[in-house]
Amino acid sequence: MIFDFAFQLAAVMLPANAQVKPKAPNNEVVNASITESGVLKVIPSKTSSANDFDFLAGNWNIANKKLIGRLQNSNDWENFNARQDVKLILNGIGNTDRYYANLNGKDFEGMTLRLFDPKTKLWSIYWADSNLGKLDVPVVGSFENNIGRFYTKDTYKGKKVIAMFKWDKTNPDKPVWSQALSADNGKTWEWNWYMNFEKASSEAKDPELSENQNIKVLELRNYILKFGKRDDFINYFEKHFITSQNILGGYVLGQFRIKDVDDRFLWFRGFNDMSSRSVYLPEFYRKSLVWQKFKAGANALIDDNDDVHLLKPLNDTGINTNSFAKHKGIAVIDYYTANAGQLDHLISSYQSKYAPYLQSIGVNNSTLWISELTPNDYPSLPVIQDKNLLVVITFYKDEVEYQSKLKLMESNIELQNRIKKLIKGKNTLINYPTGKSFGEVL
Repeated sequence: MIFDFAFQLAAVMLPANAQVKPKAPNNEVVNASITESGVLKVIPSKTSSANDFDFLAGNWNIANKKLIGRLQNSNDWENFNARQDVKLILNGIGNTDRYYANLNGKDFEGMTLRLFDPKTKLWSIYWADSNLGKLDVPVVGSFENNIGRFYTKDTYKGKKVIAMFKWDKTNPDKPVWSQALSADNGKTWEWNWYMNFEKASSEAKDPELSENQNIKVLELRNYILKFGKRDDFINYFEKHFITSQNILGGYVLGQFRIKDVDDRFLWFRGFNDMSSRSVYLPEFYRKSLVWQKFKAGANALIDDNDDVHLLKPLNDTGINTNSFAKHKGIAVIDYYTANAGQLDHLISSYQSKYAPYLQSIGVNNSTLWISELTPNDYPSLPVIQDKNLLVVITFYKDEVEYQSKLKLMESNIELQNRIKKLIKGKNTLINYPTGKSFGEVL
């Protein structure tokens, strides 16, 4: 397997207990041997495990350095940037990634599938890209002392070669991938591609994540935090739990401090639909390395996290996530609890009478939501599904604007009385966005 080129695999994968010592004097060849006639044999290291690629899960920026002419004694290189999103699959014995770059003015996308064989204890790495549109045969190998080497036999421009991938995870936050070819059965190697990885900032904008998503399910998550720990929790949440959730399809759409309640933290999490939510929740809470690593720190700062309303937009088409991002002011959430059997009347009255009045006084940035009543299929995260609830989320420039509009609303006694007759209660939360709220959906 050579990046950007098709190949044919001729490596022999040996069982874990096989004893093979490399003959080649070049110490680049580890846990493999290459005979004079070009027979390639690969064995696992003694420490090879299914966790060897766990470091790679997440979102990365990549600085590429690529040799322009291979096996030509060339020293001409090209440099370009790329990004890569990686997630674990198959209960941790595999992972996939998506690689994005722009090469010579043309968008390029690649994907990798990495699988660990528990019997041979060898990793197989498969590649496919937008140029060839097929899944290549793998390079095969393992890690030893934080260095992974993976091999295959190949041809390059008609010449028989051996290809090697090398992963250096000595610094797991800045790993390095490289590729080499040998045209003399491993005696010498020419390195032709280097990728220097760096973790993408959790607040960096990523258009593949939460921007321009159509959501039909929204969680309003209202946490009670340990006394005096709200700012600590906000910093911890924004460092670890924005990109990590967005990658998996649980879109973080805003984080807030609630006015006059010092121990509260409210945030929005959106999903494309209930099926997406059903896939996301076990993927994040049971399999995600980020959650496994940082959940204890988060839970230590929380007193209660069961105040969660599961909602759907009143319209059937969904809400675009960009509608959350473009409002940088406060978010006012009104919870209307209708009298039994009166929700439809409340919605009709609000839409036909109250909403037009709000628009006439300049209140335009509102969305209407009702409870999503599909059974919650992840009971370890309980939700509130009130069949009598109408929720209105409205964004204002600041609280001065909100208070001035509120006076106008309250002065319309007829409309206020019309709504009051249909409800048994209303609760309003005034929410101030945190410094990194909407950070990924600008």
